[in-house]
Amino acid sequence: MEELKYNTELEPIRLPEYGRVIQNMVNYCMSIEDRNKRNECAKMVVKIMGQLHPNTNNMQNYEQKLWDHLFIISDFKLDVDSPYPKPNPNLIHEKPEPLTYVNNKINFLYYGKNVENIIKVLDKVDNPEEKEYYIMVTANYMKKLQNMWNKEANIKDNIIFQHLKQISEGKIDLDPNVVQLDEDARMSNRKKNFKQKYQHKRRHNNGNKNH
Repeated sequence: MEELKYNTELEPIRLPEYGRVIQNMVNYCMSIEDRNKRNECAKMVVKIMGQLHPNTNNMQNYEQKLWDHLFIISDFKLDVDSPYPKPNPNLIHEKPEPLTYVNNKINFLYYGKNVENIIKVLDKVDNPEEKEYYIMVTANYMKKLQNMWNKEANIKDNIIFQHLKQISEGKIDLDPNVVQLDEDARMSNRKKNFKQKYQHKRRHNNGNKNH
């Protein structure tokens, strides 16, 4: 059984309005070696960040604020081609202007609205491998939240899968007989294998270009 970590043991959330799931996605983008793929990942994360706060898209310089927040979440370590000038960390003395939340009903209090909003936009991810990875990241995070909420219970994967299916309105339907939620070590291997697939694909494409 995966050892439950307390929030104080986890990496601090740099912008709480986006939650830990977005921070995990940004960390994953930082791990992608191929710059083009890393740029695609960053654009997708910015899109999801915007979906989390759709009622603020009429703010002045809204899209630029999202990109600024992306770099802040990465602690200014994310190296991607932004359509806007990158913010200077030395000039940021105050917290960024917070984005307001949509006041909608939350189906599962222990997940929170951010997780539900992320689940609802995962179907917009075009790359199937990236989509699979983000679904698994989200599902594992949901299980941790469940275990924190129900401290005496060992939540089964099929419960998480049922909630995923319900929140996604049937668009995410995982079979517990085929898919198992990863422990931290297995998740690291998944990330490593995911990167290796891209590296192999890049070498293969470069080899074809040379012929």
